[in-house]
Amino acid sequence: MNENFQSLDLRERANLIRRKGQHLVTTDFYGATVKLYHLKMRYVEVYHHPVTRQIMRVSFASHEDLNKHLKSITFSRTFTGGSQ
Repeated sequence: MNENFQSLDLRERANLIRRKGQHLVTTDFYGATVKLYHLKMRYVEVYHHPVTRQIMRVSFASHEDLNKHLKSITFSRTFTGGSQ
């Protein structure tokens, strides 16, 4: 996937990710909206410009990139059925 993916232009990469990837989380990074996707055992980030909403970058996420997304995830306790 890596070589074929990198040979696609920006728009084609973003469309492929949206069609075939699983959206995991959306975060804010210095004003840009960053959507994290999972596709074929890889994590991919899609950056959108804060004003124009145009795609700025589509790239494989590094460990550091994944850590910045983890900071934005919160969990809430949900109780279903039974007594508490």
